[in-house]
Amino acid sequence: MFVQECALYGNLVLYLRDCAAELLAGDDGDVEAERARLDTIVRGWFFAPQDELHGCAPRDLIWAEQKGEPNPIDPDRLADFFDDDCPVCCAMHEEVEAAIEAGEEHGWHWHYDDGGCPLIAYYDPEGWDERWAEEDVAFERWQAEQEAQTPAAPAYEPPPVESAEVSPEEFIARVHQPWLDPALHDIARTLATRVDCPEPTLFGPHYRRLTYDEALSLAVGLHERGVDVEALLAQIEAFPYQNVALDWLGQPEENVGMMIQAMEQMIAPDDEEEIARFRHHRDFILSLARVVHPGARLWLQGWLDAVAHGAFGRSGSESVD
Repeated sequence: MFVQECALYGNLVLYLRDCAAELLAGDDGDVEAERARLDTIVRGWFFAPQDELHGCAPRDLIWAEQKGEPNPIDPDRLADFFDDDCPVCCAMHEEVEAAIEAGEEHGWHWHYDDGGCPLIAYYDPEGWDERWAEEDVAFERWQAEQEAQTPAAPAYEPPPVESAEVSPEEFIARVHQPWLDPALHDIARTLATRVDCPEPTLFGPHYRRLTYDEALSLAVGLHERGVDVEALLAQIEAFPYQNVALDWLGQPEENVGMMIQAMEQMIAPDDEEEIARFRHHRDFILSLARVVHPGARLWLQGWLDAVAHGAFGRSGSESVD
């Protein structure tokens, strides 16, 4: 609710009080006495606990909000907020109840609102519809501008992935080839400019670009687990979009499922450009899955956990010491 709307609702209450006082007094009655009687009713409403406010009075919520405090919780009405059939809800109920009894901060809050339909919408439905019609027009205009600024999906066809089977003669030849270290450094440089690493935060996963040391460690680890790093490098270089998430290498099934779900449920059927982008990402992830075998993916999950919890930072500080 907006500030002016709140102030005008206050004026509306006083206006209704005065009109009702005049109607109740009639031609010969005492208007002031009727106004005082109505003021008592209004004051009683502010101070009376209400069921829809979980035992709180309206004044309790108003003063708490003005002071920047959470709404009070009546311990006798705490069960209103939790479902008895939910084990998680029951556990939360017990924790909050114990904190309230101990006089400690429980960190649990509730809020009251008009359900998205203020009083003005009931008495002025035409104005309410007009207000949201303007909002819809503005959103459609913004959406059209965003679509016009979005570049067309580039052409993309994943490079073919060769079979991982190697004959004994080819294996011996590869062992003696001098390009092993340069290839690992090449892919590390590419990973450091293209690949984003997920990190957990209080507000959900956050992605950051790999450092070169992390990228080199990743490339060496994948190579040691039998991943053809040159084939991986070819797939990444052929991908026409800049950012590559490490999740795609470690959890291809889950990410491909998300892409397919988005194409089927979230993208408009006539939005060919957006569908093409998601199809490119789906095909790219499937190609990565053919290069990075399940055993390497399992190792990659452990590597991600180590990076997320600062193992590289700790090892670096220990080596300096």
